[in-house]
Amino acid sequence: MNEDPYRAYARAALTVAEGEGAVEVVERELAAVAHAIETNDELRTVLTDQQLPLGRRLAAVDGGLLSAAHPATRTVLAMVLAAERVGELNDIVEAMAELVASGRVTAEVTSAVPLDERRRAALIDALERATGHELDVRFSVDETVVGGVRATVGDTVIDGSLLKRMSDLRTRIGL
Repeated sequence: MNEDPYRAYARAALTVAEGEGAVEVVERELAAVAHAIETNDELRTVLTDQQLPLGRRLAAVDGGLLSAAHPATRTVLAMVLAAERVGELNDIVEAMAELVASGRVTAEVTSAVPLDERRRAALIDALERATGHELDVRFSVDETVVGGVRATVGDTVIDGSLLKRMSDLRTRIGL
């Protein structure tokens, strides 16, 4: 069975973005370009006009829309324009987002107090080493944790909270 074209282009875009270490930036910038094309009839007409040379079509977005864009974003957009797929850019961006999301594991970290950037970075590093995955970590504060942290990665709960330790102690002494 053949892969749908949106997903094939999304894979190619993701490969380019990963090669540059700019997946989130490229995804965000391509989404902005797709939105601009979708909402601007004149821009959409220029970019889908197959009679115009590729250079002229790329120049239509290069000045304003891509003036500060990452080079990988420009590369992906040139690929999409050359393949005459600019009308499908929104679908390609959605497929790329799905591919990115499917490759990441989400972790939820709860602490009694907000953690500073140094502690967050150390915790992310420790969790990634422990799980063997690159993680999207979401932090939250819950005063009932009392102290320490509780992390949930997939089905695994790592509870180093004071509340958990106190609960374990109560269980051991029979309270």
